[in-house]
Amino acid sequence: MANANWPLLQLILHLYLFPLPIQTAYISESWAMLTSDRPSAPKCVEIPRNLTLCYGIQYSTMRLPNLLEHETVDEVIEQAAPWIPLHRLNCHPDTQRTRTNITFRNFQLFLCSLFAPVCLATLDRAILPCRSLCTAVQQGCEGRMRQYGFPWPEMLSCKKYPTDNDMCIGAVSAKSSDLNHTCQSCSQIGTYENILDHYCRSQIVLKARIGTVNESHVKVRKARSLKRADRKRSVVRDTVIHFSDENGCPCPVTGRKDVRFLIMADQNDKGDFVANLIMPWKNKDKPFKKAVRSFRKLNCQSLGREIRESAYRMSARRNAH
Repeated sequence: MANANWPLLQLILHLYLFPLPIQTAYISESWAMLTSDRPSAPKCVEIPRNLTLCYGIQYSTMRLPNLLEHETVDEVIEQAAPWIPLHRLNCHPDTQRTRTNITFRNFQLFLCSLFAPVCLATLDRAILPCRSLCTAVQQGCEGRMRQYGFPWPEMLSCKKYPTDNDMCIGAVSAKSSDLNHTCQSCSQIGTYENILDHYCRSQIVLKARIGTVNESHVKVRKARSLKRADRKRSVVRDTVIHFSDENGCPCPVTGRKDVRFLIMADQNDKGDFVANLIMPWKNKDKPFKKAVRSFRKLNCQSLGREIRESAYRMSARRNAH
């Protein structure tokens, strides 16, 4: 598999090798697009573990002040916290043929290029995200953000960022060697927010044992509905759940009797059930258990408000500490 870190590593290598006068001229112009008259001299600091959004990303030191004019680590942590639930929504659906969720990483890479921009001792200016990175994230995520009451903020307007070149951070893209044809429904991330989001967007939600498995679908051996309105209903044995509306999109599931799955699906115009999410039942996984417990009392009409309140509570907890 291609190295997912390569685009950023390539940029850093280029910055070390590229003539400094050209670096400075370009970055001076791009920096002026975002801010001016900064009161503090820039410095490099370690990305702290409690900066959850960006800790563990491809680099370990960040620049302060950042591109959003936050001057302290505490301010960055506070302002970044509300974005964590949105990041966990896994907002872009167009990733079904990659081994890793490319847009999930692009969303984080874009936000961290602003909240915790990479810091290089050899440069006296910040490195901006490319416009293509911003556009890819906005196109993938803006609709879902609006659905949950988060408009795309003006401070993230893609017009502020430079067109693609060797001096900005571009989007991570899948190489042909990254493709393994695993369906989107079978490669969903197991975050609390993403599971609840799919629960509310699916017609059926099942705790199921799987019988027959082939390249395009599974047959449910035994299942119980987890949707509140029809929780007592059992799904008919051998109900077929297709992995995707597309052909040739397999799913790494097993028909072992001792393995259960969480299955969420919609019925298409042909009357077939098509999966939105299929994942193993994870009794020991905290986000999974929390999400399943929430099914009992979840009001999908207010899910957006709950996600926003979760973001604000997270920010408040950061402030309290």
